[in-house]
Amino acid sequence: MHLATVGGMVSRRLHALGLTLPHYGAHVLRHACARNLLAKGLSLKEIGDHLGHQSVDTTAIYAKVDLAALRSVGDFDLEGLL
Repeated sequence: MHLATVGGMVSRRLHALGLTLPHYGAHVLRHACARNLLAKGLSLKEIGDHLGHQSVDTTAIYAKVDLAALRSVGDFDLEGLL
């Protein structure tokens, strides 16, 4: 990867931060953006529009579900509401 590219700059910064990731480079920013938007409650359609996707299936690849957060919702005590 050329050092002057956006991908090269992002990769160097991620390595400098000591992060252990499956991939390094500008593409990681798209994944981070999608996950942040998902965490803020945007729909996959809204996230896909922001990322320029034509298919929600493509967006779903980027917007991985936060399993830890999902488990915390599943463990929530409804205190007799049901």
